[in-house]
Amino acid sequence: MHKFNWVISRLLLYVAGLALLMMVFLVVGNIVMRQVSSSFGGTTEIVGWLTAVVVALSLAYSQVTKAHIELDLLVEHFPVRLQSVLYVLVSGASFLFFSMVAWKLWEYGFSAMQRGSLSQTLRIAFYPVVYLVALGFSAFCLVLLADFLSSLKKVVTQ
Repeated sequence: MHKFNWVISRLLLYVAGLALLMMVFLVVGNIVMRQVSSSFGGTTEIVGWLTAVVVALSLAYSQVTKAHIELDLLVEHFPVRLQSVLYVLVSGASFLFFSMVAWKLWEYGFSAMQRGSLSQTLRIAFYPVVYLVALGFSAFCLVLLADFLSSLKKVVTQ
């Protein structure tokens, strides 16, 4: 499962990097066009979507590599067994919470697609962006599940 999570998270990270590059080119192009003539319409809307995509698609990689911030000033003074139990509880609660987030995002994307919802400024369908964000959260949930199972195994074998 670790190898699968690694591959998926790296793939999504590359897509997030492409979205970040698109965001940079759009903002720089908008600045240049503003100096030359008039700026692009809907830049704020597209940058907002791309920001959501970048954040969501990079969550799984951040969790796989443990590149997030951990505040363990208090927990590091606990016995090792209690630390393991707390990690099981936190990773389990995180998995449950973000599973609900992913589920609701998939539902929202499907609902927006069924209704034919359009964005406010550009009047284009935004459900593909919602699906990308849901995909990012789903991959994040897979990594959280693997973390939960490995920490549970550690608690049982201690």
